[in-house]
Amino acid sequence: MVDQKEVIVNKLKILILLFCILNYGSVFSKEYFGNTNLMKEKFQEDSLPPKKNVSAKVAKPFLSGKDTILDYTMEGIFKNKSGDFVQAIASFTKALELDSSSATAYLNRAFAKKQLLDYKGAISDYNRALRLQLTWEESYEAYYNKALAQVSLKNLEGAMSNFNYALKLNPEYADAYFNRSLVKGMIGDYPGELSDINKAIVLNPRNALAFNSRGIVKSIIGDLDGAIKDYTQAIFIDKTNASYYFNRALILYELKQYIDALNDFNTAIEISPDAEIFNRRANVKCRLNDFRGAIEDCNAAIKIQPGYYVAYLNRGFLKFDLKDYISAIEDYTSAIKLKPDYSLAYYYRGVAKGKLDDHKGEIEDYSLAIEYKPDDEKAYTQRGLAKYQSGDKKGGCQDLNNAVKLGSDLAYENLILYCK
Repeated sequence: MVDQKEVIVNKLKILILLFCILNYGSVFSKEYFGNTNLMKEKFQEDSLPPKKNVSAKVAKPFLSGKDTILDYTMEGIFKNKSGDFVQAIASFTKALELDSSSATAYLNRAFAKKQLLDYKGAISDYNRALRLQLTWEESYEAYYNKALAQVSLKNLEGAMSNFNYALKLNPEYADAYFNRSLVKGMIGDYPGELSDINKAIVLNPRNALAFNSRGIVKSIIGDLDGAIKDYTQAIFIDKTNASYYFNRALILYELKQYIDALNDFNTAIEISPDAEIFNRRANVKCRLNDFRGAIEDCNAAIKIQPGYYVAYLNRGFLKFDLKDYISAIEDYTSAIKLKPDYSLAYYYRGVAKGKLDDHKGEIEDYSLAIEYKPDDEKAYTQRGLAKYQSGDKKGGCQDLNNAVKLGSDLAYENLILYCK
């Protein structure tokens, strides 16, 4: 019985070696698109770049004794340029009190509101401007900027509609194709996303962000060679963006080209030392059997971002593999403190406790893993074996049977062996 338990744990250890350090989310997640910091969760709303405000040339305001619409408008433009958006809004509001048909004041006030994250207010101003007589450029810019504000409010249908209007007015609008492609990607329309990015690249072949984004789409649809080419082109255009190296490294890692992946992660870290990059580089080092180096990278990730629970879990994996089970348990515990419903951390802490023959502790942890992830067949299997080893044959066999129902072949083998 003990030997069989050891076999199970060894199989788990092999699993840890195959996936030395867990990478949460899709390896090709939009989490990394167009974001030098790389740390925002999932796809970034801010990755849709704000368009400059539609305005006359900026000039330092000169207010006459009797303030005019132009005075307030130019004062607002000056405030926008200097980043004083609250006062800019106040100036544009005064201009609109004198003339409610000033499209320039509405458009520039909308810009200021957007900078203050008042997206609903910005949309309201864009709507008012669009009801007025606008120039051709002001019209498509207004639809475009309104779409960006709607993306920030997660109104993707509205954003798509307004990008369409902008492109109907200006079919050569590269930025609109690019940002509409991102919205299509957000709703899972990858062929449509790819088509729009292709158009954006034709119109602006020096847009590194577009090549990076197309690389992500190609990654998602399985064209890894094409993805590498696009990331390489993005790097050729802009060698200062860490995310391009980071994304290429992810593909190289997937293709098991670990040395090349390591080099790209190294470059990304030189450009932007970031917890997520250190965490991913640790994964590569683990594959290259540099466990100490991988632990150092996990340490660096935690130092940069103390609340980064994944780094604690990954460092725990590495310590487990080095047979430092007590330290591994400490790291799993730290991950749990940061994320109390972290079923995976409970599970692997249970495995480590089993290595120390703390069967009561491991059963408790497997139970918590199951509580937070009721379909965890591995937790049922391990808890069943732990119960059996502790003398609870009935409870152990019941857990193994539950694991079999969830599809575990390993549990079935042990069920036949111990629960005839």
